[in-house]
Amino acid sequence: MTVKTYRFIALLGDGRERFSDKALDEEWPTEPVVIDAFGFSDVYRYSGVVFLNEEWYNKYSKNWRNDTSKIDALLVDLIKYTAKDAHSENLAKIKAYLAAPPETLEETIEVWKGFYDPELKVI
Repeated sequence: MTVKTYRFIALLGDGRERFSDKALDEEWPTEPVVIDAFGFSDVYRYSGVVFLNEEWYNKYSKNWRNDTSKIDALLVDLIKYTAKDAHSENLAKIKAYLAAPPETLEETIEVWKGFYDPELKVI
């Protein structure tokens, strides 16, 4: 008997149309799931995450310059809905950020921008 492993990839930010399905398919997802401004669905457990643009956080909070809590909550949820066996560089970066958040807004924004990878790496 074969067991099919489901591999959902969370897509954060705007610009899904800039990436071809061929590029995403190289990461072997069962389904790439676009995370909208309303947050996550508990239906999925994510094996990886792709940030679609450098300023991805604009989609999820209009008030991020004054309060980072909404973005932080989104990242906490992303970790919460991660598959138990997921090993992703992006998820490791997010966990490191949440474990030791930067002290200034400028440093925080640099970390957030650093989640974006123009090479579309999920791993």
